[in-house]
Amino acid sequence: DWMSKRQGGKSAEEERREKWATDVRPFNLEVTPPGRDGQPFCLLCSKILDVCKTFNLKRHFDTNHATFDKNYPPGSQERALKITSLEKNGIAEQNTMQASLKVSQAVTLAMFKISWLLAKHGKPFSDGELVKNCFLESQCLFDDLSNKSEIIRRIKSLQLSNDTVTRRISEMSENLTEQLKTKLATASAHSLAADESTDIGDVAQFCIWVRCVNSETFEVTEDLLPLKSALSEACKDMNIPASSVVSITTDGAPSMTGKHKSLVAEMRKLCPDLLAFHCIVHQQALCTKLVDGYFVEVMDTVVKVVNLIRARPLIHRRFIALLDEIDSAYEDLILHSEVRWLSRGKVLQRFLAVLPKIVHFVNAIGEEERFPVLRDNEWKTNVAFLADVTAHLNKLNLQLQSDEKHVDALLGCVESFKMKLGLYTAQLKDGDFTPFPLLNDACEGVLDIQQRERFVKTVSQMHEKFISRFSDFLKKIKDLAATFSLSRWALENELMDVQARGHSHTAQQSSSVAEMWRNISGQNLRLLSSKVLSIFGSTYICERTFSVMTRIKSRFRARLTDCNLQSCPIDGKWNYTL
Repeated sequence: DWMSKRQGGKSAEEERREKWATDVRPFNLEVTPPGRDGQPFCLLCSKILDVCKTFNLKRHFDTNHATFDKNYPPGSQERALKITSLEKNGIAEQNTMQASLKVSQAVTLAMFKISWLLAKHGKPFSDGELVKNCFLESQCLFDDLSNKSEIIRRIKSLQLSNDTVTRRISEMSENLTEQLKTKLATASAHSLAADESTDIGDVAQFCIWVRCVNSETFEVTEDLLPLKSALSEACKDMNIPASSVVSITTDGAPSMTGKHKSLVAEMRKLCPDLLAFHCIVHQQALCTKLVDGYFVEVMDTVVKVVNLIRARPLIHRRFIALLDEIDSAYEDLILHSEVRWLSRGKVLQRFLAVLPKIVHFVNAIGEEERFPVLRDNEWKTNVAFLADVTAHLNKLNLQLQSDEKHVDALLGCVESFKMKLGLYTAQLKDGDFTPFPLLNDACEGVLDIQQRERFVKTVSQMHEKFISRFSDFLKKIKDLAATFSLSRWALENELMDVQARGHSHTAQQSSSVAEMWRNISGQNLRLLSSKVLSIFGSTYICERTFSVMTRIKSRFRARLTDCNLQSCPIDGKWNYTL
């Protein structure tokens, strides 16, 4: 109140104009009112003075323009015309400078956007000059425009050399890192997903993903941490407090999960209550390993036949020609890879679809004695059964590969599949082959007892493996309240409040889990849910990162440094607003 009375409620701009009118104006009647920045501008030498005081202005005028009064006496018409001319020239010069500055800013923005696109699509930084040349080569598009020369001039002013593009991408990467630090600092729960791989230069790359959740706004942030040699170093650099780290998910390797010397053991020195999870996708892949020696032999025979056809170019071309001649739905066979998750199912389905052509071709090249089982109906039935089982497993694998799902959704997919395996076992025992369409077609709905029992045993063993492998995961998830030292009594009371207020209807209308919890009150519930939402169910996101990294740092860009590799959006989610 005292300040408002003293200043009369006037703004700083109004006070500056009053000071100009009472203090500066009497010194020289030709002084113009202050501009937007309020700094005095000399029309004679185009110099901007720092302080708008009579003494400073008079000293500048007497020191630099002492002859102006002699050449243009005060009050004369010549002086008035000269000042008017200087004002017009000054305004024109200022407009020219502003226009030039605007063009320069537009060119800089264009360089950032082009660099961003090159990095986003994993292109070499040297391709910036190629983009510029493409612009220049397409100048015929501007032939009917009156300002074609101005457009070409601006395109030529683009600086897109290798070093410039590298610098722009690095600047954007640093800005993104600072934005991520800000979000990590305000989050209440952090979880990590870690994995290691080797690039084309035999350099070990340690990939660390972080997912953080703010318990107030329920904003979920998922991003790749800067590549570091140690996880603790990365967490320290990104200001992630050890007390808020909820869990870490790995591929289950001994170097990751060992009891004494491993990544998890070192992290637990900083976070004693840290939860360690084995990637759900890796566990599912381990559950699908063939344990029955008979079916292993069936799969080996399929692989040998495929390799026989595809190993030699001449035989391979003849087989492709045969499929083309009979207008087959498929043009070729698929090679099997033990590493790829979906490989076995695709190989078996394609093999079974063209099996009659394979039998004919193997006979034509004189190799029928090596593979007499190709004409065995029982062996064909076994292949059909394996193809059906792997089709179900591939469907589950694709559901688990989604990085959009939280840990509860992934576990829901696994639990659903376990129940289906129990149902499939019962149906096989009853002679119902509905869940196995390829098997049903191969055996025409009739199986001998011994073969059916083998199929039942295989599905039953797979069911047991799913139960045993995921029991540890479910045990850790079951009682998270005790793990996070939250009061069970307080949680139950808040849950009753939620039920009484009819939040179940709100939950059904919510588009996401985070949005649902955003509308629910209860401090303990919100804290618990934020911790659960942060947990990574799998390291699939790390696997995808390595795939993108391999594409970026290929044999054609093997000299790409770790610093520049880190600047690239290898996560595929680089959202940057320019």
